[in-house]
Amino acid sequence: MIQVLGHLHPDSDAVCTAVVAAQWLTHSGRDARAWRTGELNKETQFIFQRANLTPPALLDMPLQDCDVWLVDFTEPAQGPQSLQESNIVGIIDHHRLGGLVTRLPPEVWIKPVGSSATVLWQLMQPETLCVAHAVLLLGAILSDTVALRSPTTTDDDRRAVDALAAIANIDLATFTHDLLAAKTDITGMSAHALLNKDIKAFTLAGHAVQIAQLELYSRAQVDAVLPELLEEMNAHAVRTGAELVVLMLSEISENGSVLYFSGSALADAEPRHVPGMLSRKKQMLPWLEERLRAQSA
Repeated sequence: MIQVLGHLHPDSDAVCTAVVAAQWLTHSGRDARAWRTGELNKETQFIFQRANLTPPALLDMPLQDCDVWLVDFTEPAQGPQSLQESNIVGIIDHHRLGGLVTRLPPEVWIKPVGSSATVLWQLMQPETLCVAHAVLLLGAILSDTVALRSPTTTDDDRRAVDALAAIANIDLATFTHDLLAAKTDITGMSAHALLNKDIKAFTLAGHAVQIAQLELYSRAQVDAVLPELLEEMNAHAVRTGAELVVLMLSEISENGSVLYFSGSALADAEPRHVPGMLSRKKQMLPWLEERLRAQSA
């Protein structure tokens, strides 16, 4: 049995694409089961509700010596601790290679597109995809590309969205509106929950870095809790030993992000507004790595 999973603090792509990947593998004669590696956010819950599907169970087993298929990540620090003792047999991703070491040559499908769901869609035979799974892949692509607005969006993503919307027989405008409303809904969330809603670990210029991204309709949504968020960043850096914690507040309506910093790697760094920055993968990571390298030069 192949265990299929996405990264810790999972977003919609990590969960939805894992479910469809497990079905795709099973259909091809390789028994597979999908897991989630954290709690579902409101957007992912919305997608599964629209698909009328039950989300996968929370991973509750060690992965030592298990056959594992990764979805939406290759950074070892973004997976369960036991991942490095597993046998990674496959990868579907759209990020940079993150230093993963495997026992044997895995089957790897990585493309510079907006979502892992797009990569999987291109691997599948359309006739094998049910309506519910088309909804999952459609939701994952629209989520990761911020409704095709992100600079990571490619023509492959646009074609996939058109095809999947047709299979799902769904009103794309209404579905997109409702998905973005769920994506940016932070009502009732604590500072701890907000910081951990979508946080990923990286090694950049030799530094242990964690970047938390909050996608908002307006930055005013976090005004009341921002002081607590900044305190939580400092506490998170101490708890995890991260040399740098970055909070990326991405404002969809204004097409830009405000960055906050905590930790020793960028001492005394002031908050920074970066117009046009919406993508952690394509924009934030290169931007931050350049500054870390410049500081250590």
